[in-house]
Amino acid sequence: MSDYNLQIAWSGKDALSDSDPDKIVSGGDFNTEFLAVKTAINSKADLANTSQIVTAATASAGTNTNQLATTAFVTAAIAADALPSTSNGYGTRTVSTSTPSGGSDGDIHYQVAS
Repeated sequence: MSDYNLQIAWSGKDALSDSDPDKIVSGGDFNTEFLAVKTAINSKADLANTSQIVTAATASAGTNTNQLATTAFVTAAIAADALPSTSNGYGTRTVSTSTPSGGSDGDIHYQVAS
């Protein structure tokens, strides 16, 4: 895969005097630039082509190392209720004008002005 890089020093043309022949932008300049764009775009993965989609092995539930979380991993974790029940935001969410009190680990209480 290639990345797009400018082929023509466009800003350098601005500094040239109006009578300088190098200040003129030609069709060849545009062709050079557009071919570089085409090459970069055509070398990237096409998501409509399923042969270029990234795949990964499914980790076992409870795995906590850095890796790609597949749909199968997340679905299995939800089904097995393997998600931590003490993580912030897992419990009850309360919106109230009163001061927070009580609750359990993981609950969120939003106090709003009345």
